[in-house]
Amino acid sequence: MLILRRKDHDSPAPISERGKDAGLKVETPRPAVDTYVPRLLLVDGQAKRNDELTQALRENGMEVHLTHSAQHALSLLQQKFCDALLLEIPAVDMPASQMVAVTRNRFPFLPIIVLADKSRMNDAIGALNAGALHLIPMPCQPRQAISALRKILVFTHDTIKPGRLLPGLRQTVRFELPSSLDYVTGAANQLTEMFVRLGIISLEEINIKIAIVEALTNAMEHGHHFDAGLRVKVEAKIDERLGEIKITDNGKGFNHRQLPDPTAPENLYKPRGRGIYMMYRLMDEVHFNRKGNSVRLIKYRRPFEPSVS
Repeated sequence: MLILRRKDHDSPAPISERGKDAGLKVETPRPAVDTYVPRLLLVDGQAKRNDELTQALRENGMEVHLTHSAQHALSLLQQKFCDALLLEIPAVDMPASQMVAVTRNRFPFLPIIVLADKSRMNDAIGALNAGALHLIPMPCQPRQAISALRKILVFTHDTIKPGRLLPGLRQTVRFELPSSLDYVTGAANQLTEMFVRLGIISLEEINIKIAIVEALTNAMEHGHHFDAGLRVKVEAKIDERLGEIKITDNGKGFNHRQLPDPTAPENLYKPRGRGIYMMYRLMDEVHFNRKGNSVRLIKYRRPFEPSVS
């Protein structure tokens, strides 16, 4: 996570995903000293409405703190470490977009997830535009929230230090992964860490890991149907200007151009295409091949900017 609660052990292993059939249980690793417990702050604008969600999160090993006030939430964030902020729309004392903007300004590393029903669609769009990382449509099944949080709570960086890219340095890494979710978070962590250490991204940008998780998961699920005997090919290249990750599966591919825009009001509460939307949102460029079974994720090192095509 971006704000650290503990420094009494080496970097803890990331939370792992165990596949669709594992139910709601989220397995957490065992650090050298103690079990790491993700800490969430839920701003519940509708008192008692989210009891089921709160219970499910706690049953899956997460520590959940509740408040009904956005202002109180900001005060709590000043006092306590938190892995993620869950903000239900509407908050009773502050517009959602303002709450997100203020939180992003004060805590730039903190992932913000908004919860909103269809009647609050415009507020949800405003919160996303202000910097919220993800939307969970309400009412939701607890499984949806667990799945979304799994992808967000996959990375700790207490040993990562931003680096400077040496002039003329070029680095290429290639590997193949079995089509099992057990390998997704480890691969995403390694690639994100490489981008940080070699100066492609700052710590404020490490949420690109979510785009990598989505791309790997899509390849394993839709390309290989989670057949562990089939391998996903990964190639990462870094030079002075940019970092590029290419992910390829052996599937039939798909026509990504036909996917609806998940940010359009009529599609905001449809799950289809949301993973690809996260790729476009977190990376500078996303390119699919014509077949649709290979994707390139590109991030430019500042002050370099994407080329105009």
